[in-house]
Amino acid sequence: MAQLTPLYIVASPRPRVGKTLIARLLIEFFGASKRPIVGYDINPHEPTLASHFPHLVFTADIADTRGQMALFDQLVADHSGPAVIDLGYAPFEQFFAVMSEIGFVAEAQRRSIEPIVLFVADRAPATVRAYAGLRERLPAATFVPVHNEAVSVTFEHGDFPPSRAQCRMIRLTRLSPIVRGVVDRPNFSFGAYLGDRQSGPTEIHSWIGTVFTEFRDLELRLMMSRLTSGLSGAPEGAPEPRRTPRA
Repeated sequence: MAQLTPLYIVASPRPRVGKTLIARLLIEFFGASKRPIVGYDINPHEPTLASHFPHLVFTADIADTRGQMALFDQLVADHSGPAVIDLGYAPFEQFFAVMSEIGFVAEAQRRSIEPIVLFVADRAPATVRAYAGLRERLPAATFVPVHNEAVSVTFEHGDFPPSRAQCRMIRLTRLSPIVRGVVDRPNFSFGAYLGDRQSGPTEIHSWIGTVFTEFRDLELRLMMSRLTSGLSGAPEGAPEPRRTPRA
């Protein structure tokens, strides 16, 4: 069975829900294990991810056809290692519309790339509808909901079913305001901080370790899912039944 290279798309139709934070964590998670990693910042007016990793992250503007084709061509051409997309809320609809129109998921899978949408969930009805619409539009993609407690303390998890049972929700616990201020500094590195224990374990050490464990567990579950599908002969990545969102 061919090894699939993950392409993580961190997305939400709403601003300021922690998408860039999650993308930063993913890049540093892969960097901590010395795996080659590339990032794409699709926030044309505020490329924050690129400012954190100027040598790893490319900026992209998909306002016109040329920008769209350049980005999607690059995504399928470069699969030497995992890739992470920080998708801004403004180009959210356009990005997924193009992704659907050009049959990107099928082409990526043909090239042994697995698109994985990390969708930041919240209680807003529009967010619930957007998630259901994406799953309808891209049934072959892998969807993993993310619960960022800094954005939404609780919501109906049934409104955001993962595309597979193995892709259960990732949870980011809320950080204290002081600690969040430290984490948001432009020069802050999660990987470097995690490896520095001179001052003893802190809230940040525990938080980063928990998030990295969530990512590692997701990788293992996806790997086991592919192995199980291969042994059983079932179509790889067969989606779970979708639920109709509440009005």
